[in-house]
Amino acid sequence: MENTPDHGRTVRNGSIAMIALGVLLFVLSLVYLIPHDMGVTSDLRSRGVHTPAVVTECTEVSGPRDNPAGNADCRVRFTTPGGTSVETRLAYVTDTIKARDTVTVVYDPRHTDVAALASSIGFWNSLGRNVLDVVALVASVVMTLLGLAVHLAYRRLTRARRRPRRGSEPATS
Repeated sequence: MENTPDHGRTVRNGSIAMIALGVLLFVLSLVYLIPHDMGVTSDLRSRGVHTPAVVTECTEVSGPRDNPAGNADCRVRFTTPGGTSVETRLAYVTDTIKARDTVTVVYDPRHTDVAALASSIGFWNSLGRNVLDVVALVASVVMTLLGLAVHLAYRRLTRARRRPRRGSEPATS
């Protein structure tokens, strides 16, 4: 016997995988991406304190092939008005700074471990992050619905093949 591929199983498994990934991305968008970006930006805009800081280290997270400008996850050190020295990771990756640069950060006085570059919480940067979050949300819904449609169509077609045709039933004597 020849090994023939089972296209039906491939379609079924692919549609189930698409549904699962769509639901996972949907939950991730609603539970983490959107609340995190909106929460950090909102907190820093409403009660954030602007202060000078020194960049202590930057770790590249995407190389020149991915993004010609590069993106780095950076840590900064600043001093609060009370004299406490704080070192924390910036809330958003950046491509504009490097280690030993002096920058202006905005930090939350209630949670000094939350800080971002002042330019990162500006209108255009926030809008860009929010658009990506909404795109992820829409993509998750489309993936889920498309996977569900393919799965239901597959089930309908395979059931139609299994049913005997009317009039072809054996006569009983």
